[in-house]
Amino acid sequence: MLREFNTLTEQEQQLMFDAIPLIVILVGAADNVLDEVELSEAQRLADIRSYNNRGRLNAYYEHIDAGLTARIQQLFNGMQNGVAEREKYIVKELSKLNGILAKLREPYGYLYYHNFRTFARHIAECHGGFMRFITVGPKEAKVVDLPMLQPVPKPPEDEYPNLI
Repeated sequence: MLREFNTLTEQEQQLMFDAIPLIVILVGAADNVLDEVELSEAQRLADIRSYNNRGRLNAYYEHIDAGLTARIQQLFNGMQNGVAEREKYIVKELSKLNGILAKLREPYGYLYYHNFRTFARHIAECHGGFMRFITVGPKEAKVVDLPMLQPVPKPPEDEYPNLI
């Protein structure tokens, strides 16, 4: 178990570990297609973040990294009810993170919130668009900023320097 998850129930911990797969499905399949580019980019980003995150969330990304693609596909295959139903379900699940992030001690609530949002942005932009413009399509744009998550304020710089 991760140190910062000591105050969480097993269900809350599982939702934290499923947050990245759910975000990938929400953003990547907003156009009703979860393609190989999005899956491989999610895996690549988790690999990078497992060792390149200033030491604060490395253990989290190491935990989800090994089976990330399989977990994304497992969750996605269980949600084949169409985009609207899938989005509604994922928004409901991700909304539960608000209470969980509030339970985490500083600076972890902020770090997870920030990481979830940047992960979503990266998945939305992985196709590249036209000459690196218009990289986020209109369907992804609706969900890419994860509006179901309440903003977690950044802790004071003097207490947590060089946080992000």
